[in-house]
Amino acid sequence: MSNSVTADHNILPPHSTEDAAITIHAPAKLNLGLRVFPRRPDGFHDIESWFVPISLCDTLIFQKADVLTLTVTGLSAGLSSALEDNLVGRAAIALARAAKIDPKADIHLHKLIPTGGGLGGGSSDAAATLLALRQLWNVSISSSELRSIAAQLGSDVPFFIDGQSAICRGRGESIEPLPLHRPLFAVLIIPPYGTSTKEVYQAFDHQSPPPSRAAIHWKELAYQTAAHISTAIYNDLETPAFAVTPALRDLRFEINAIAKCPVHVSGSGSTLFILIDQPAAAESMAELLARALNQKIHIVPVQIEQTLPVSLKA
Repeated sequence: MSNSVTADHNILPPHSTEDAAITIHAPAKLNLGLRVFPRRPDGFHDIESWFVPISLCDTLIFQKADVLTLTVTGLSAGLSSALEDNLVGRAAIALARAAKIDPKADIHLHKLIPTGGGLGGGSSDAAATLLALRQLWNVSISSSELRSIAAQLGSDVPFFIDGQSAICRGRGESIEPLPLHRPLFAVLIIPPYGTSTKEVYQAFDHQSPPPSRAAIHWKELAYQTAAHISTAIYNDLETPAFAVTPALRDLRFEINAIAKCPVHVSGSGSTLFILIDQPAAAESMAELLARALNQKIHIVPVQIEQTLPVSLKA
């Protein structure tokens, strides 16, 4: 059996959808390049990265209720449904606090985005929660206020409020839209283990300073082919990610030998990806890797989106 998984944002969990329910699809993202700067006095790092939404989504369903509850299905192993331990629950509580109301909703999260893979699934779910509950609760919170709440939840969450291709700087809160000017696809290689973002950044802080590299001209890349983008981007967290998880380095070496093209780390890992221009070529590459690699490694062909607004369906 092939271990290729096709992304489908129309997959819904088994759940009753009454008239009051809101369904929302929360996209994953890739980092097309990632520059990381020395640690700031507050302990955080400034970054510069091209964030792009992709066609792999989680699905969330929100309904009115007397209390706040969260259930999780799908790729839920190791993911807590306790409200304070899950970004979805924390987002709901934060929005209710800002609106000065009691948090009351039944939330069903169906996971297709793996955790610990550098794809931003938890951050996207949190942003989707803010957008959906603003509508469900009919609260007067502006988009700028919503982004402020999002920033308190996590560095990647503000990006998903708009969910469009953008250069993200600072801790991720400075967002400059960057339209794509040609179709772009990717093949995700998702190993059965994650990487700890905290440990990767700690390894980054303790490694020798990375070599001086030319700035990435992001706006020019938006017009380029997958092959050109692949040769221009780099990820400053790649070496520390391999130090923290040597198996990831070995997997990247194996994929390089099979695919004979650049293989990149998304964010702090553990997801690897290959950029491709045509959907048929992405499917073919996914099939090649699925045949060659361990069956526990998921291979997911996706489209990189210009914008993938988290669609609200009431």
